[in-house]
Amino acid sequence: MMSQELARHSDESGHPGGARALPEREAALAAREAELAAFLHDLRELRTRYLEEVGILYARLIPIEDAIKAEEVRLGMRLAEIDAEDAAAAIDPFDPACDSRAGVPDGLKTMFRNVAKALHPDLAGHDDADARERRQALMAEANRAYAERDAERLQLILRAWEESPESVAPNHPYGERLRAERRLAQIEQRLVQIDAEMAELRDSAVNRLKISMDEAARYGRDLLKQMTATVEGEIAAATRRLEKLRKR
Repeated sequence: MMSQELARHSDESGHPGGARALPEREAALAAREAELAAFLHDLRELRTRYLEEVGILYARLIPIEDAIKAEEVRLGMRLAEIDAEDAAAAIDPFDPACDSRAGVPDGLKTMFRNVAKALHPDLAGHDDADARERRQALMAEANRAYAERDAERLQLILRAWEESPESVAPNHPYGERLRAERRLAQIEQRLVQIDAEMAELRDSAVNRLKISMDEAARYGRDLLKQMTATVEGEIAAATRRLEKLRKR
């Protein structure tokens, strides 16, 4: 008997609504993935340009400022700062919570075995390269989760597989329809994830810099050049300050 889920998406001719909608949603997902990839590419290019033009100057400025602090400490103008690493060194190495060799809980082992049984690449058909690749990727993720003792991630991996189109048995009576419905669910979930990723990127420091640069460009200003000039001025001033301190 056809499941209620499939029945809701079937028309009078018996074709599932999910299968009819799938090409359109696949196209929508491809467009959104391309949009995300283009946005990421632009931000990465800007980040690289910033590091090459401005970041490299900060790499010169920071050691000079550190040397100034050291000279000020020597001259009694500044109190020595406590290194944050000293606090980390205070951790008791004999604390069992710090022992990475602690045994793996039996429940986690059982969960990992269940995941491995469900996902093992050898369970994919010999002619189904896509299914085998999908299983291999999920098994690699499961291995990482097990190594990190992340039971919640292992459970999520297993659930994701059980709800995936690839997990539908080839001889399932409504296999094609069920795979279409599950693929649609995956697409909708991925679209939500893309929206979240885009929102995070828009709120990133690199994108805020891009917005500021675009705004400055509208008034004929090159913001990166201005930033470069500012840091170069700071380097020159810090160098003069350091030379004076060393002469005292």
